[in-house]
Amino acid sequence: MKKKRIVLRPTSGLGNRMRAISSFIYFKSLIDAELEVVWIPDSGLNSSYHEIFQPSKHFTLLHPNLGPKLIIKGKTLLNNKFSFIRWLTNVYNTMVCRLMGMDCLLLDKDVKMGTDRLKKVCNDKFNILVVTGNQCIDYPEGFRAFTPSPTVLSNIKVARKKFKENMIGIHIRRSDHDIAIAKSPVYLFENKIEEHLNAEEADFGVFLATDDPALSTYFQEKYPDTVVTYPKTFGRNSREGIMDAVLELYLLAGTKKIYGSYWSSFSGVAKRIYGTELEILHI
Repeated sequence: MKKKRIVLRPTSGLGNRMRAISSFIYFKSLIDAELEVVWIPDSGLNSSYHEIFQPSKHFTLLHPNLGPKLIIKGKTLLNNKFSFIRWLTNVYNTMVCRLMGMDCLLLDKDVKMGTDRLKKVCNDKFNILVVTGNQCIDYPEGFRAFTPSPTVLSNIKVARKKFKENMIGIHIRRSDHDIAIAKSPVYLFENKIEEHLNAEEADFGVFLATDDPALSTYFQEKYPDTVVTYPKTFGRNSREGIMDAVLELYLLAGTKKIYGSYWSSFSGVAKRIYGTELEILHI
């Protein structure tokens, strides 16, 4: 019998890509399919898969070919107010899909419908192309499929030498994330650190992960004996910046408890790597 095949192009940033792959590791078992991943560096994550992760037995990594990149997934065209533009976009995507030898295309809106709906859609399909930064199901076990590259693992080991026995993690998302900035103000994280310090916990420390260099400096100066950060390269446009983001993600995951930012996939992914307790601080 012909084996079903899912070709997944995960999109957006690191957390979104890991969640998408994790969920389709689960979904492939529901429809007895092989999972192939096309990891394409772009402005959201400018790094190849091999630079940050080791190969996984749960899926086959394909060469980043042009086909999946040609698929239009932007809402501006897919949900355009003019029906002709929407029709033309769908025709174009269908043509690209067929030229790739695929007989089914799933985008963000399809993936969000969940596994039951996807099973029905894929019932009589054998070559399924998925282009998404979303997950079809929350599947924490799927994150065990990811192992950092040897270089990243080595740097994690060195960085963890600065960890104290009772280490909590704090993730403060800033940059262009307006929702996190509004819902998770800095004082909430300061209050949480003060709460732990007042409890006089033995060998207590804080690992701070943030995309704001000014905040990193602020917390280190305010809590010099407590807060530990990694001297990373900020930004997603460089290879070094992405490798440091993976390193920071796994350091955060290795703490006793994570205090995260509202509506940030980074905090949620860190929780799922080792099953670390997560509390989102928000107003």
